[in-house]
Amino acid sequence: MKKPFAKTIDGQSPSVRKMDFEGLENLPRHYFNDNAIITHALNSFHVIFPEGERYFIRSVKPFQDHLSEPLKNRVKSFIGQEVQHGKEHERVWSAIRRYGLPLDKIAKFYYTTLYKGIFPFLRFLFGPKIDLSITAALEHYTATLGEISLKYDLARDAHGDMRKLLVWHACEEIEHKSVVYDVLQEVAPNYFLRIFGFAIATVLLWSYAILFQYWFLIADEEVSWKKFRADRFYARKHLGASVPPLFQGCLKYFRPNFHPDQMGGYELAEASLSAL
Repeated sequence: MKKPFAKTIDGQSPSVRKMDFEGLENLPRHYFNDNAIITHALNSFHVIFPEGERYFIRSVKPFQDHLSEPLKNRVKSFIGQEVQHGKEHERVWSAIRRYGLPLDKIAKFYYTTLYKGIFPFLRFLFGPKIDLSITAALEHYTATLGEISLKYDLARDAHGDMRKLLVWHACEEIEHKSVVYDVLQEVAPNYFLRIFGFAIATVLLWSYAILFQYWFLIADEEVSWKKFRADRFYARKHLGASVPPLFQGCLKYFRPNFHPDQMGGYELAEASLSAL
């Protein structure tokens, strides 16, 4: 990866950093400590993120012209960051395809069921503000997961620039974590809408993530029952480090006076980004 120009983490003024990760197209089959379970958990997110980032952008655009000027500028930076995230995660697709894994079938299923089916139906019932609420909730998930990942250095065993990709993405999720939430509060400061969106986001995110992880695992010809059992111990250690703080972070979202800035993490993101 070429060293990007230095831009410090600033939650009130996020920066677009165009990264140049090398070797994402040539990753080993099991690029996370030779562990198939965690690798395919990440592969599920490599499928989810690109179209998900585009959905995030579409969710804020209908409200962009009605925002206060400082927030409007933060939204522009948020959009720029999300475009870069989608591009970098999509670069991993060629590596996944090279091992004969059904990435395109999974991606088509994901796009058809969610973006042609579920989301249009929800929008028909509740209007475009439901997209904003769901996006704010998913941004809380990604920022919380990003902070957990950085705090416990969970990406340390990822191969090559995959580790840098995961760290960079985590840092920027922390940096822009309050943008969509602030848009939601400015255009629709409704507690029920916020929590309803969080409930929908929770069901959809983990349903697709777990389904795709096991879809990849079952399709992977090099994952025998013996390897699956051997990989479980290491995977459980990562699960044990991430699930309890993620659950605690999710509970905070239900506070009536919650704001993402209460979660902190900006200094951690700055230190982690500087070390790349």
